[in-house]
Amino acid sequence: MPKRNIIDRLKAGESLLMDGATGSELQRRGFDVSQGAVQGKGVDPETGWSGSIGVWSAPANLDAPDLVRKIHEDYLNLGADIIISNNFWTGRSMMGIIGREDQWEECTRRGGEIAVEARNAVNPEAYVAGGFAPSFMAETGNELRKEIEGMARVLAGAGVDFLLPEYFGGDTERDAMEDCRVAVDACAKTNLPVFLGICYARENGKMHYGQSFDDFAKELKGHKVDGILLMCTSPQAISACLPNLRKAFDLPIGAYAEVGYTENLKFSGSQGEQFFDIGTYGVTPDKYAEYAREWKKMGAQIIGGCCATTPEHIKAIAPVVKG
Repeated sequence: MPKRNIIDRLKAGESLLMDGATGSELQRRGFDVSQGAVQGKGVDPETGWSGSIGVWSAPANLDAPDLVRKIHEDYLNLGADIIISNNFWTGRSMMGIIGREDQWEECTRRGGEIAVEARNAVNPEAYVAGGFAPSFMAETGNELRKEIEGMARVLAGAGVDFLLPEYFGGDTERDAMEDCRVAVDACAKTNLPVFLGICYARENGKMHYGQSFDDFAKELKGHKVDGILLMCTSPQAISACLPNLRKAFDLPIGAYAEVGYTENLKFSGSQGEQFFDIGTYGVTPDKYAEYAREWKKMGAQIIGGCCATTPEHIKAIAPVVKG
């Protein structure tokens, strides 16, 4: 466990380097992230994807723990101050997609434990974020709350340093703002610091469904949240939104962008061979470092990478973030 609390370091004005992608990195290194993927009927106009990516990286905690640990260690060896546990969709309802709902607690716990083990082995002063996304199988806010409370409890027991409910604020049929409140309130019961990851921000400087960050701040007023991070969003959109996020929140802020896959992710799901392509933004590690420099000037104190960022991207931004 780190000697210094992450909140104290951020209050002191420090900048912290977060790791890069885990799910796409697992796929890049040969793990099958297509389990449970199905073809849908509609097509997302922005991504061109018309289906579900299934349970994504979750089974790797049980099926390929050494590979998960190696990815964590690789980021830590590059100087990451924060690594995110591989718990994106390890909740009961999401694990149920592949018929392994009875293993959700073991899978969630192992995700936290593997990250803590890697941290302790490489850099005991680094932080482990217990990161997880909302379940799209939860039909009501109450179902979502119960699932988050369970995951938060298990991850806290596994020894993570703070909780990171991520991928909130977009891509849900429920009320996006209500989901954010449910998430931070459920996590607060652990008494760990809570950071919130907001996805799909727009290049017009607003959130996914058109809300302003000022309105978002009003929605979260009185709810425990220790920082807001923009994630799973293009670098360009993060640059457009960070100034508005900074004005709206008197909290630590940060960013970890997705950079687009350089090639299609190939799935062999229940509907046969499929491809998932979220676009290629041409963001090389050097270009990503330029964005990181810009975000730091905008007030971001935590900077890392999301989908399709690699250890090379984190290596490139390390001197910018930590300099």
